[in-house]
Amino acid sequence: MASHWVISLIDNLWAGWRMDFLQKVDEPDHLRSPSRCILCDLGKGAGEGFNRDNYVIHRGRTCYMVLNVFPYAAGHLMIVPYVHEGDFVNLDNEVLIESLDLARAAITVLKNIYNPEGFNFGANLGRAGGAAFGEHAHFHVVPRWLGDTNFMTTLAHSRVIPEALSQTYDRITQQLKVL
Repeated sequence: MASHWVISLIDNLWAGWRMDFLQKVDEPDHLRSPSRCILCDLGKGAGEGFNRDNYVIHRGRTCYMVLNVFPYAAGHLMIVPYVHEGDFVNLDNEVLIESLDLARAAITVLKNIYNPEGFNFGANLGRAGGAAFGEHAHFHVVPRWLGDTNFMTTLAHSRVIPEALSQTYDRITQQLKVL
C-alpha cells in the first residue's frame, strides 16, 4: 500500500531538459549537430585542457573524457576518440591503449570520490547496439552501487541523479589533478 502512495506522488516528474534529446532520437547521427557529430564538436580543441561549459574533463592525445549529460549514475563518464569512426575494429592501437588508460584513471578517480561497489565499463556499438551516436565509437564508465536501480528506474522509467553535473565536473577534475 505504501508503495502505491509513493508512486502516486510522482505521477508527473518534470525532466524538461530531455526534450531536445528525445526529439532527435530517430534522426540519423549525421543530422544531430551542425558539424555532423556532437562528439566531434566536443573533441575540437585537442590539447586545450578542460571545457567546463561542455563537461570535457580531460583531453589526451587521441581521446578525451567527458561527463555524460544523460547519465545513468552520478559520475557517468565517456571516453571518446577524436577520430570519427563508428566501427570499434577500425580504431588503431594508440586510440585503444589510451582509451584503456583513461578508463583506468576514470575508475581510480571515481573510486576516490564516490566509493562505488562496482562499475559498468564498455561501449554500445552501432545504433542497433544502443549507441545514441552510432557513427562515433565511444566508451562508458559508470559507477554502480548495490541497489542503485530503485523504484524510480524500475516503475517510473526515470533516473534520479543525486548531484548536479557541474558539481560532478568539479569533483572529478580536482581528483584528476592529483593523479
